[in-house]
Amino acid sequence: MIQGSSNLVRYSKLCHPDCDGQHDDGLHEVPLFFVLTYQRYEGDTREGMFHGRGTAKFKGGHSYTGMFSLGAMHGQGVFTWADKVTYEGEFVRNMPMGQGKYTWPDGSTYEGDVWYGVRHGNGIHKSGNVTYKGQWNHSRRHGKGTVYYNQEETSWYKGNWVLNERVGWGVRCYPSGNIYFGEWKQNLRYGEGTMRWLSLGQLYVGNWHDGVQGYRHGPGIFYYAGGAIYEGGWQDNKKHGKGKVTLKDGYEFEGQFLNDKMVSPIMTANQAPVLHGMAESLGPDMTVNIDCALEKIPNRNQAVEHKQVRFLLLRYKTELRSIYRFYCRLGQPQIPGGAFLLSRMQLWRLLKDCYVHHRCASLAQLDLYIRDNPDPAEVHSPFTPIMLSRFLSCLVIIAYHIYHKELESSNYILAECFSKLLTDDIFPNAKNVKGFLFKPPERTIVAVDFLTKSWKVYQAYCKVNKPPRDDSTMTNRHILWMYQDLDLYDSDLTISRVMEILSAETLDPSNMSACMEIEIVFLEFYEVLLGCGEVKCQQMTGPYPKIGPSRSSSALARQWQQTLAQDRELDAWSHKIHHFFKQIFFPAVDLLHLL
Repeated sequence: MIQGSSNLVRYSKLCHPDCDGQHDDGLHEVPLFFVLTYQRYEGDTREGMFHGRGTAKFKGGHSYTGMFSLGAMHGQGVFTWADKVTYEGEFVRNMPMGQGKYTWPDGSTYEGDVWYGVRHGNGIHKSGNVTYKGQWNHSRRHGKGTVYYNQEETSWYKGNWVLNERVGWGVRCYPSGNIYFGEWKQNLRYGEGTMRWLSLGQLYVGNWHDGVQGYRHGPGIFYYAGGAIYEGGWQDNKKHGKGKVTLKDGYEFEGQFLNDKMVSPIMTANQAPVLHGMAESLGPDMTVNIDCALEKIPNRNQAVEHKQVRFLLLRYKTELRSIYRFYCRLGQPQIPGGAFLLSRMQLWRLLKDCYVHHRCASLAQLDLYIRDNPDPAEVHSPFTPIMLSRFLSCLVIIAYHIYHKELESSNYILAECFSKLLTDDIFPNAKNVKGFLFKPPERTIVAVDFLTKSWKVYQAYCKVNKPPRDDSTMTNRHILWMYQDLDLYDSDLTISRVMEILSAETLDPSNMSACMEIEIVFLEFYEVLLGCGEVKCQQMTGPYPKIGPSRSSSALARQWQQTLAQDRELDAWSHKIHHFFKQIFFPAVDLLHLL
């Protein structure tokens, strides 16, 4: 009988997942010995003991071929377990000891130092495409070592190991070519480290915290592919806490970050976070003229206030450009690549969509705030084109007028007002189009046919305001009187129904009488006409004759005809609106010789 360990631990495959979740190390446990019982021996003997070269068969199907000494396996030999795991190498008094090689049935191997039957020292373990070369301690990777995760050896880790886990300093190269070198803990990036994203051209140097992949967490510097640099705090892979952004052109600003976005700039009494390069970063189309708002601020603060506003424009320039482009296209044919300027009509619609008129200011009053033309006829003109820079200037000026009293204690009141308008009103509500003219957008194709003459009717009913104002406006009450003059009321279109339409977008639609003295702009006037036309002609039924848009746009005409052919509800609505204006409203206006 050959005595060894009292237990036999059968070999099994242990999975040690890579921190990126893509690899299996394929690490095997080595089998150990228990009490072996001879069944047969062939070979050399001395004084009745196995000595020299021989072959032994053991109970259970195990076997050994090699050198014996005084009855024990000793020297070079090959031991084969019943499940076909083999060890070939040196034995010392029945135990694998020294240099040897384990081979498993699936082709996996270990070759290197063996101590009392386990991997201990230096050795190489191969399993499938995975190879580990390095130090071992009691069958576990421990110390310095390198693991290759594919045959090409393009995916690897080289560094410290502690009991089969990456701990300490190491370098990890991923299949993509991305590479991390730094500290590890429990197979995860943890502590100080640098990550380079080869395909993205990005680099991060700083602290990491554990997670599925290891998160950027703590102080760190991120180098973007475009040349920008962020230096500051991180939490769970997102910018968090105090940080500084340096753009490629050298412009720098600091602020507090939350959830990967700056939530507030850090400012001192004498210097704003905007240092230089801002105009070039924004571009000439985003250069604002806000002198009329700056005039209300002490001279010593005007330069810093202007910088703060431009800082916000830089921060939100993508969102603001997107909103401008969206409203430019309202009511326009969907021509690929078509470019349009914003009109005042579309600006009004944006302000109403964002409920800015609920902030104790009518659209007519907002027109006065942003007025830049001395001609009274242009103050409320719906067709005035507005470039992007003018659009942004208008938002800043409007923000000051509706929020300056609420934020009068702010150090940078103009920037704070603008920020509040954007974050509270514009961004949460923009692009959710309301009203009768632009929603749904297909209706606009029909509705715009009657804009020009309706604008003349609006002007005819407007009254010149008392000095110091020189503009002309009308109120909701004037609409009620106009409908009376034109004899438009009937059992469907009652005064009460008109008042419901007038108050639909007010702060309190249930209090219809409260809005009667509010001044209205042409958008509001025209949308009331559309709403009333739908009510006035609700009894109309098909079939309807073919009609076409009066504007000489072939693209618009084709789009309009295709849309009507596919949408019966839109077809019915368009005929009702066409009938209201052509057969009812305009004939009534002509009868009174208003134009």
